[in-house]
Amino acid sequence: MPEAITSETFFDLPFPRAAVWPVFSRTDWLNRSLGLPPVIYKTGPLAGGGSAVFASAKASGMQLRWREWPFEWSEPEFYRVRREFLSGPLLETTGGVDFLESPGGGTRLCIHSRFVPRNAFGRLLVKTVIVPKVTGEMARVVAHAEKFLEGNQRQPLPKLPVSPANEAVLRERAENLRRAGGDAASVERLADWLRSAPDVELTHIRPKAVARAWKADTWDTLQLMLLGAHNGLLQLRWEVLCPGCRSAGPVLTKSLGDLKREGHCDVCQIRFDAEFDKSVELKFAVHPSVRKVSDQTFCLIGPGGSPHILRQLLLQPGETREWKWPAVGAGLRLRSLQVKHVWLCEEAAGRAGGLIECSPEEFRCLPAKPPNAWAITNTNTFPVQVMLERIAWSEDILTAAAVTNWQVFRDLFAAEVVAPGEQIVVGEQALLFTDLRGSTAMYHELGDARAYVQVRKHFGVLSDAIRENHGGIVKTIGDAVMAAFSNCGDAFTAAEAMFAGIAAANHKSPECQQLVLKAGLHAGSCLAVNANDRLDYFGTTVNLAARLVDYSRGGELVMTGETFSRAELRERLGGRKSETNQFVPRGFGRPVAIRLVPMD
Repeated sequence: MPEAITSETFFDLPFPRAAVWPVFSRTDWLNRSLGLPPVIYKTGPLAGGGSAVFASAKASGMQLRWREWPFEWSEPEFYRVRREFLSGPLLETTGGVDFLESPGGGTRLCIHSRFVPRNAFGRLLVKTVIVPKVTGEMARVVAHAEKFLEGNQRQPLPKLPVSPANEAVLRERAENLRRAGGDAASVERLADWLRSAPDVELTHIRPKAVARAWKADTWDTLQLMLLGAHNGLLQLRWEVLCPGCRSAGPVLTKSLGDLKREGHCDVCQIRFDAEFDKSVELKFAVHPSVRKVSDQTFCLIGPGGSPHILRQLLLQPGETREWKWPAVGAGLRLRSLQVKHVWLCEEAAGRAGGLIECSPEEFRCLPAKPPNAWAITNTNTFPVQVMLERIAWSEDILTAAAVTNWQVFRDLFAAEVVAPGEQIVVGEQALLFTDLRGSTAMYHELGDARAYVQVRKHFGVLSDAIRENHGGIVKTIGDAVMAAFSNCGDAFTAAEAMFAGIAAANHKSPECQQLVLKAGLHAGSCLAVNANDRLDYFGTTVNLAARLVDYSRGGELVMTGETFSRAELRERLGGRKSETNQFVPRGFGRPVAIRLVPMD
């Protein structure tokens, strides 16, 4: 093999590694900033699990094709990647960044690369063009990033492409958004961002991340973006996330109606069920009539694209590597595309060392040599990619379960439903059913017209309470309401507001028929279905929640014992007294423990 050419360049930044890592680990952004070309990726399954990744790009008039091996990294210490070229002047490259701690709490960046040229032209190209250009571009990038970390630059990296906005359309639709109820200052901020942000920020917008960057309320920001999508500033983007790499598959730009129950990840080579509360995410993109932005790919899965993975190594057959556990192992797991079962890090607690052996079925922990050290080994005849990752999903992900049960979304996008016949797993939902006690007698006593006025006022009180606590009305049946929430805490607070609102209305109009509210609350997994072109929920959780309201005597919230004992309700229940009982719901065949909580 021809002699390799190596290069190392050092840069010092007066900031800790924890601050520098998020900027330089976003390899997709970094490659754009360095002026590298967009890349087209293709994958193919490997016999042992996972996929082989092949890439192609056009640079300086040359068509390059290569196999890209998985990135290796350890946050916040290093990352690197190896590429084997199938054509062009190079045979192989390996490059990456080491994040070294420097005296005084700063970070020394070591930008390193190794090139193996295919021929004399490749050697000349590396020495006279590639290395000088990359070194100069990195100097520019580091200088800009330092100003960003100081708070003197808006963007973390320079020269990110910014396509021009259609100012007339932008101004018109921003004004429409303001007229639709958007806060004037927030609308102006959104419009300015859509005008000036780099293209890469406007193709996969996560409203929770935007709210954090703007130091704004998450729900206010989400409402602004939903209104923006309704008024043509933005588009909805439904994406299905792989439970492994947590990257998106095909983008569903049209509707939830395009969503299928089963998804497939080309990178991990696995099939999985789309789940509203985990893997179906709502993002936004700038509307193309407002601004046409580039949605090209410059890096497939680097460390910045997989922030839930703290460490990733590629072990060759028979290879053994040193393994270091993070200071806190809780909530982490060791996973591999080539190993069937995951290994929880809690299993390493109390052990001074061990040798982690990778087999196709599982990770096995053997005695270590020396005994006070950790190592990991691959005994297979094929490479094994191991990942130390956070089990919890990112808090920036806005799941379909969280947004589709909010009344604001249901009002603006009533047509957003799953396809007829599809049943999508929703996961955890808190379902609140209400009814009025004695409503039949009220209609008989007051007459239909006067009683209907009373009932409509009651619906107004309930609707306000549901909307303000981030829930949505799934349907009404006569005087009864079914509402859905993402968590029990919001559902309980909404119930409190409902009972308080009904009591206030009764007190304000003592001459009117006094309304008595009944309610039932239960949480659990259910399915999302299309019911008469409306998003509805189905399953055992729904059936049980619907039965609970019948056991309220009025002025009471009935909960299953399981729901009542949840941690998120303990503080909200406070010192409220409750009555324990049980009943056998129709169609269940076994008794269910319930708690009756007075709400007046």
